[in-house]
Amino acid sequence: MKFKGNVIITDPCYIIRTRHHGTKPITKDDWEVCEYGEKMEVFGIKNYLTKYTLYGDWSCSTFNKDTNKKIGEFCADAGLVSVFLLDEVLAYNPDFDYHIKRPWTTTLIKDFDGDIEIKVIEEEGKDGNLKEEVRVIGIGNINFYTIQTGF
Repeated sequence: MKFKGNVIITDPCYIIRTRHHGTKPITKDDWEVCEYGEKMEVFGIKNYLTKYTLYGDWSCSTFNKDTNKKIGEFCADAGLVSVFLLDEVLAYNPDFDYHIKRPWTTTLIKDFDGDIEIKVIEEEGKDGNLKEEVRVIGIGNINFYTIQTGF
């Protein structure tokens, strides 16, 4: 999917509002209304990707593909990973600040312009068995990839 702007990678449960803002009243349960991160359009979030982590709760690191330097990290508490445009998240939830105050939960990639996908990668493990891992991969003005670093 094409993304242009400040991009965040996080578990969608982290962006859910806990209080009312302006003309968008909070529902009894915003998490349920968006079908647990699967239908973020109900909140005006149009540019996003969501996928199950395969492992449930996890943590990952994000690396610049060209330099192999770590550019961030993120984790999941609902067993999901999502990619969002930060502007759309803030329009829905102006209180969202995990990319600033809880950086271990949310990778921020500023001024990204390119394509991002969430893929299941199969690799042979040290024991010789195939291992599946979900990775977020971006190709554009900033090339990046993610690797699971914890459970």
